[in-house]
Amino acid sequence: MSTNVNRLFLPALRAKMGDWIYYITLMNMKEVASRVSVADDIHSSASLKELLQRMLANNSKRFTEYLLSQEQRFFNAIVIGSFGGSPNWHDLSVRGRKGVADIPEHPEGSMGFLELSGDEALFAIDGQYRVKGIKEANARDRSLEKEEVCAIFVKGVPASERHKDPDGFERTRRLFSTLNRYAKPINKRDIIAFDKDDVVAVVTRRLLEEHPLLRNKVDTGLKNSIKPDDHTNLTTIATLYDTMDVVLRDRTKGWNDYKRWRPPEKEVDVLYAKAVQFWDGLSRQFPPLTELRESSAEEKVAGKYRGSHGGQLLFRPVGLFLVTRVAVDLRSSMSLSDNAALECVGRTPTELSEHPWSGLLWDSANKRMITEKENQNIARRLLFNALGGDLSRAPYKTTTDVLWKQYADALNGTPDEIELPRYPRRLGSC
Repeated sequence: MSTNVNRLFLPALRAKMGDWIYYITLMNMKEVASRVSVADDIHSSASLKELLQRMLANNSKRFTEYLLSQEQRFFNAIVIGSFGGSPNWHDLSVRGRKGVADIPEHPEGSMGFLELSGDEALFAIDGQYRVKGIKEANARDRSLEKEEVCAIFVKGVPASERHKDPDGFERTRRLFSTLNRYAKPINKRDIIAFDKDDVVAVVTRRLLEEHPLLRNKVDTGLKNSIKPDDHTNLTTIATLYDTMDVVLRDRTKGWNDYKRWRPPEKEVDVLYAKAVQFWDGLSRQFPPLTELRESSAEEKVAGKYRGSHGGQLLFRPVGLFLVTRVAVDLRSSMSLSDNAALECVGRTPTELSEHPWSGLLWDSANKRMITEKENQNIARRLLFNALGGDLSRAPYKTTTDVLWKQYADALNGTPDEIELPRYPRRLGSC
């Protein structure tokens, strides 16, 4: 590992948790880029090192672009292992100073400076992608050098020095595993509620606040399903996000990267207008949605269209997502406008207890939805074909004969016993 001979004083807090002593510091990006290694830190296996290098190359790019393009940039703390050298702790005492006599004893000795001699081997234990991104961004834009990140220092042993302290190396690797194991992935509901960069989440929140069909009429619980006895809500917040993710997607590649960083407000407004156009258009095609839109939450209109009898396709998350996906598929495969695609799906039969949804998406015997992925995929192909879509083209690339058999199998029948639905065009529609 490369080292730096220059001493460095970092403002820091000294703390203890379990048997770890650690230092919470501020470190500018120039020092992170020049001093902190991300290549040989945890793994001694050559194949694992190679895997880490590939992952760094693939995943650090988004952090680089984030630093270079986002003015409201911010990182959480990087955990850095320090091995060798002569790090020193210089505490600052404030007791006895005028005006601070009432400070309790326990902070005493916890504030000060961490001195690095420059001979330490510093390596990222947690935050490898961020460190790599900082290195690449600083190489492209020197104005970032003075910006600061929070760095937590612990005494660690890298793979290259494991022969000097094998127990310390295992302890360091265990910390790496612990940090990654207990870093709980954020759930979709939290993304929708808090993410300021994901434009789909931003648009979803705005719809929940402003659109008359969705305001106070969306279940904000964690589950994707909606209770049959929910008489208020059209759908769930997760389904609303998923439908918007499909509707707003405007590129075949790079969409997930696009959602990582908030676009300019003009782009956000354009995408929100597109979302409003979708929900307004869908409401025009399906009268129960218009009825719900024009009602108050207290009127419990949704109860008319969802229950043990089955009800309306669009009042079930699976059905709403199905119609949305097919509308987008028709739009792209037939080069239709958004409104024309919605007019197409407006021919969709919506009674769950009737053909073609009974037995495919609705279990009449047990009075419940059938939500298996294969049934949903068959339903998507079935509706697309019924509305005039060409199954031989992407994203389906299949035939009506294959679909016929799949549909028959889903109904526990044979192809000669069932009929593929076709929904004739209305005058002036697609």
